[in-house]
Amino acid sequence: MASTYSDRLKLELQGTGENAGTWGDKTNNNLDVVDAFVAGYLSKDVGGSSNVTLTTANASSTAEASNKVIELTGTLTDNITVFIPAKENNYFIYNNTSGSYTVNVAATGHGANSATIAQGAKTLVYCTSDNVEELFGDDINVTGNVSASYFIGDGSSLTNIEPFDSGTLMLFQQTTAPTGWTKQTTHDNKALRVVTGTASSGGSNTFSGVFNTAVAVSGTSNNSTVTISGSTAGHTLTVSEMPSHNHTFGGWSMSQGIRHEDGTDYIPQRGDQGGPSGTYTFNSTGGGGSHSHSAGTLAGDNHSHTYTSDLELNVQYVDLIIAAKD
Repeated sequence: MASTYSDRLKLELQGTGENAGTWGDKTNNNLDVVDAFVAGYLSKDVGGSSNVTLTTANASSTAEASNKVIELTGTLTDNITVFIPAKENNYFIYNNTSGSYTVNVAATGHGANSATIAQGAKTLVYCTSDNVEELFGDDINVTGNVSASYFIGDGSSLTNIEPFDSGTLMLFQQTTAPTGWTKQTTHDNKALRVVTGTASSGGSNTFSGVFNTAVAVSGTSNNSTVTISGSTAGHTLTVSEMPSHNHTFGGWSMSQGIRHEDGTDYIPQRGDQGGPSGTYTFNSTGGGGSHSHSAGTLAGDNHSHTYTSDLELNVQYVDLIIAAKD
């Protein structure tokens, strides 16, 4: 009975009584094929504009399609399709090509049912004999190491993996929205307010109009009545400050007075006591008393004060944009 070959790995299934003397060699070759399908690596140059079909052969560990990991290299000049055997199997594909063109992977004879592998992507594809799909979702683009439950890498090339629902709004410190987001222009030159209730907007003054310029502030104080009361300070008049004056007296006589014993002076004698009547003047000085002047009560009219000043609020700020998830 002649040998046959398995559909998927193309292993030689030896018939009973076949391959006498070579059975061991064929068995070892089958093991090499299994080894390639489990862990084999192929670097394939697919540069240019033509589609590429990976080679396959029965019981061949060197056939291109017998490798588990296939790295596609070269510079593309057009979109191409890489064909793998139309058998149930899975491959790790690394699109390491250059040129702004697309690489599709499809089962031989079924080019319409292909998976698109973005440049720089490392992804796992599965062939169902007539259709090729990515096991982690259509058009996945993973840069980094891949495990069954998570991705390890910077995520810069991820596509069609949406951590945010469409329409989600977020703030970004950049002028343009990132890829997959659309910049919103409804709000401009406004401050942010945190609320616990419904999100809304309001106000009439722009942010820079209030916080980034000198704001003129003016107004009028309330009317008030002022009452002033008190007295002037006390002051003692000096002799020179008094009006010029003297003091007089009448009915006295110096000639018919009583003379002192030494014969020099007379003691004046009143006229009604024998002396002639007359008027006499004596020098006088001020009394030296102090006095004060009451100021009374001074009442001011109602009045107000106006004021004008610049309020400087040149606050530092960082510009942000609002963007919505596409």
